[in-house]
Amino acid sequence: MSRRATKWLGLASLVLAFLACRPLSPVVEGNQAANEPLPSADMVPAEWGGLLAVTVAPQATNASLLWFQDDSGNVRIVGFDHNRRQLWSQSGLIRRR
Repeated sequence: MSRRATKWLGLASLVLAFLACRPLSPVVEGNQAANEPLPSADMVPAEWGGLLAVTVAPQATNASLLWFQDDSGNVRIVGFDHNRRQLWSQSGLIRRR
């Protein structure tokens, strides 16, 4: 392969990598995710879909954030308190178009 073709392939790879790494833009109400009350402190509704990720809650060292995504692409976030061993009473909703 010639040097010129290698340069073009490298440039094309960089452009494709840049386009593939664009952040997704969730649709939220105002500047924050919508809040939803949780029906129970020990249960997540099945309509929320599958568990997508678990992260550490930045504002509380004894809590984790559970991220769920439903079939429509909506993401719901709810905290879990490790000391009380229960879910937070409110959850966040990020709607997708």
